[in-house]
Amino acid sequence: MSEDKVAPGHDLARDTKGWSCYTTPPAESLELFESARARCPVAHSSEHDGFYMLLDHKDVRKAMADYRTFSSEPQVLRPMLPRKQIPALEMDPPRHSAWRALFNAAVTTATPAAMEPFVRQDVRRHIASFIGKGSCDIVAELAEPVPAETICHLVGIDDDKVPPIREAALAMFAAQGDPEEFGKRQAVFGALTVTEVHERRARPREDFLTSLADVEVEGRSLDDNDYVVLLSAFLGAGHHSTTSAMASLIYEVFSRPDVRDLLIRDPGKIPVAVEEALRLRPPFFGFFRRTTKAVDVQGVEIPAGKDVYMGWAAANRDPQIFERPAEFSIDRPASRHFSFGFGIHICPGAPLARMELCVMLEELLRMIPDMRIESGAPVYQFGGGDYSFIPELHVSFAPREA
Repeated sequence: MSEDKVAPGHDLARDTKGWSCYTTPPAESLELFESARARCPVAHSSEHDGFYMLLDHKDVRKAMADYRTFSSEPQVLRPMLPRKQIPALEMDPPRHSAWRALFNAAVTTATPAAMEPFVRQDVRRHIASFIGKGSCDIVAELAEPVPAETICHLVGIDDDKVPPIREAALAMFAAQGDPEEFGKRQAVFGALTVTEVHERRARPREDFLTSLADVEVEGRSLDDNDYVVLLSAFLGAGHHSTTSAMASLIYEVFSRPDVRDLLIRDPGKIPVAVEEALRLRPPFFGFFRRTTKAVDVQGVEIPAGKDVYMGWAAANRDPQIFERPAEFSIDRPASRHFSFGFGIHICPGAPLARMELCVMLEELLRMIPDMRIESGAPVYQFGGGDYSFIPELHVSFAPREA
């Protein structure tokens, strides 16, 4: 089944009462969102004890900007997990600001430019490792390792420790739907990453982990559980989602020879291709909020204390905002997508991710301009909550020396 086709016999006229990322795969979800949008401004699901769903761009934007009514606490994914809140992401002001400052210190306005040489070197090294074979799974060979290496460079984890930490992070995120298993896998991830913080206390370096080792937030020192969720946030946002975005970008560009050739002739359009791939294929389909008071959305009364799903993927394809929303268009005007969120919780690493995506595409177009997609239209899957990704993407090209 290709990503843009639904399973035989699937009823698109059904309502959303059984929808969640654990019951409905990404392709069917996108179809269901459009069907629901045409019938009602606010959808509802009975999954996860019941939640409302915002699908229109204007409703999602307004709700994401109103943290006083639509709270990010206690958690932004469902089901609820036995863990601490993710710092900043699952906190509202005033707590949000102090924790957000930790992420802002790690990714400043100067970070993308400072990190670009490392990212470009990593991308070239990985391409060189498979360029002589003439084919590969580009997800496993490039899109998977590069973002993890970037985040590890950013915080100060040594190269030889990247693979085990990456594997532990992937295993942890994959268990989002199973609270008991998630707890076990988080403990494994924590054992690897918190050790790094303890190491910095004993032997400080000039890196971000050292700055975390003795930092105080809200008048207290951080404990090991704080470090686990902090580093989970770095790896989840900076690795997991960027891997998905890279794979989508590769497919959308290299499955269209006309787009690929245009970008080779005019590299200035590469950022446009990046934004369009992000809009069309958001790594996360959405996050949850909880109402702090009753609120009216297009005539639908949502009571206080209810879970509300911010449908980023649906809003990114709102026909009121985007012409031909289900199509990849290199000529689309400036995109107002929600793939990095919106409001005070917008992803702090968005500029870094955009740089990684641009560098990766620049190097692929330069080193392997004849690359072709061999595996057909990809089948997206949900994993680790509303995280949408391509498990594998097979490509071919004329073999050449690195």
